[in-house]
Amino acid sequence: MGQLFGSLQKSKYTVLLPPELWHHCWSFLVVQDLLAVSSTCWSFRSICKDLVFKHITTTIPYKRTVRHIFQPRYEDTARIGRARRLLLRLHAFQSDSDAWEVLRLVETWSIKAFGSPAPLYEGEIMQYGKTTFPFVQPSISIFLTLPSCKNLRVLSISDIHMEEERWSALVKIPRLECLNMERCNLSSTDKSMNLKVVSITYEAHLDPPPVPPPTTQLISSLFDIQHLERLTLLDLTFSSSFLLGLVQLGQFENLKHLSVIVPETHMDTLFAFLSMTPSLTSLTISNFSTMAKPSKPVLQSVIPNLVAYDGFPTLISILLPGRPVNAVCLRMNHRTDPQASLGNPFGVYDNNVICKALDDCSASARVVHDLMLSPFHPTPDSMQDIVRIHPNLRHLRLDILRTPNINMSVDVDEPMSLIMDMLADTMAVRDSDNFSRHPLFLISGFLNWIANGHLPLPAKLETLHLHYYQRSVTVCGDVTRQRLLVPKISAAYPALREIEMGTTRWWREGDYWTHEVLRYRVIGHI
Repeated sequence: MGQLFGSLQKSKYTVLLPPELWHHCWSFLVVQDLLAVSSTCWSFRSICKDLVFKHITTTIPYKRTVRHIFQPRYEDTARIGRARRLLLRLHAFQSDSDAWEVLRLVETWSIKAFGSPAPLYEGEIMQYGKTTFPFVQPSISIFLTLPSCKNLRVLSISDIHMEEERWSALVKIPRLECLNMERCNLSSTDKSMNLKVVSITYEAHLDPPPVPPPTTQLISSLFDIQHLERLTLLDLTFSSSFLLGLVQLGQFENLKHLSVIVPETHMDTLFAFLSMTPSLTSLTISNFSTMAKPSKPVLQSVIPNLVAYDGFPTLISILLPGRPVNAVCLRMNHRTDPQASLGNPFGVYDNNVICKALDDCSASARVVHDLMLSPFHPTPDSMQDIVRIHPNLRHLRLDILRTPNINMSVDVDEPMSLIMDMLADTMAVRDSDNFSRHPLFLISGFLNWIANGHLPLPAKLETLHLHYYQRSVTVCGDVTRQRLLVPKISAAYPALREIEMGTTRWWREGDYWTHEVLRYRVIGHI
């Protein structure tokens, strides 16, 4: 990289090329690379400055963090070092007069907590010797700098107790449009905000937050019926309380996207709110609502403009008929016991239920072009059902459920990780016609069946995305085998222009297919 920049400067390309072109080039870099580029010369530093400070993440120290700085233990050496650097950066950012110019460049700010979730107050800082560490600041000081961010549009807050003083700071941010709050304790406020996007999440597997339900005053302050366009409520404890309060506010004329998690006993509350959202186009109902249905018939006038649905198949027959839905994501995992506590136990729908859900999707007023199944246990019958019921699919994503086949001499008592490692290492195919050696629950086997005509795809399919269910990263790195399979699949399905397998992506330009390893950005051609 140093030789590249050296040659660029010697040939005076930095002068010949306009700054806008360099700005566009550097916009594809991550922060670490941007910092390296900005260190090469003054012109690049000036060009990169707004990109470097466009997104900021601030981590606030809490009680335990500061206590360990002044009362260190041997095993805390690394954490103490991180905390000292963190506090020094906070102080430098707040005391530097040039920082106020930088604040005008910030568009996205993320504020997180470091340490145990208990706020750090000024009086508690004093007992640790503020004269020795004058740069230790309470968390509120970060919020007081936010109104100076004239172009701040997206603010994310995690593990913060939102008191009145913090709310007052948020209200003063002139262009704030999006507020994301994760695991935050929300106290009441009378400060109104004209937000377009609001997200409130709290993990269901954690204990409920020790705070009272949201008040009507808080709800009316957070959610503006004229401005709100996207709403996310993933808080199993208080989602129903938020929905009840939202129903009382009136019609949300501009709300287009809703993602919500609702207890089964409050589905009527959800549909009461849906009746107040005439412009809603996208609806996502998350886990733990699998067996829920409204107790009353849903009128056709409710969400008449729905285009995309993401949720369990139990609501397909209620939400899709007569509505212009053309994108469907079916969450095919479900609780097998209606009386089980949340998360215990989960199962997978059989092929008959999948077939019925696909049939129900056909009741939409528009042809379904985008379909996702998660998780999906691939079989020839299930793929035949997809092709038969939805022959006009353009985009298909399958989150393949990795389960061993008991007919393959696999010891099912072994841990699943060992089973999959064994299969990946030992199931190299020597005979391309022996399909029993290509298990369908592996992506490589799934593609092999398609390439050899033993598994169908919709004739008009344009993109095929394959991932493993509940895997953060799906790695399919056997490029040599893919290089043989992809042209065969393309010949059978000429409309297909993209195949993505986790971190590997193939796409077609004319008659040529190109592969890209998304994680490592390696490019190749065939």
